[in-house]
Amino acid sequence: MDFIMPGWKKSDQLRVRSVLFCLLTVFLSLQTFPCTAQTQGINIKDVNGKVIEDTYVINADIDYHFSAETVRALNHGIALQFVTRISVKKQRHWLWDKTMGTVVFKYRLQYHPLGGYYLVSGMNDGARRQFKKLSDVTDFLGTVKNYPLIPRTVFETDADGYYGQISVKLDIQSLPAPLRPMAYISTQWRLASPVYSWSIDL
Repeated sequence: MDFIMPGWKKSDQLRVRSVLFCLLTVFLSLQTFPCTAQTQGINIKDVNGKVIEDTYVINADIDYHFSAETVRALNHGIALQFVTRISVKKQRHWLWDKTMGTVVFKYRLQYHPLGGYYLVSGMNDGARRQFKKLSDVTDFLGTVKNYPLIPRTVFETDADGYYGQISVKLDIQSLPAPLRPMAYISTQWRLASPVYSWSIDL
């Protein structure tokens, strides 16, 4: 038997129940996994670049370690979107370093239980790839090979020097709206790398 507050509409009751459910979910998620933050995250291990056909390209080695909560959400149909941001900067002694170019590419990861496979979709190029194991997904996401950044002609020969910066993160804003409040405050959803810098030698 439902208890009905006087003057409350049924839609108001449903909204309150939804909020209470979200708060309960947040509380349980924070209590259930107190020690996993040390074994999760995104770590950029190495980046190097070179010029191929008048274009500066990079290779990167990145480790992805999903938390238990993100794996569970993935296996229950929640898509995860990862954003990689790469910038090339020009060093300047008397001014702030100048950004010569920035590339942002995104991958969307989904699990299809009926087919028993993971689907990785490139949000920039529309390419799709299927994997049977999550470890194969992380190997694919963690390998950046000859990714084109900017034309060789952008670099000036008399410049003080150039360097690149790269970062990778889980895009919490792309999650379903009811899940975002929990994701923003729970360490289980903090999958983001520190900014990694490397020197550009042409």
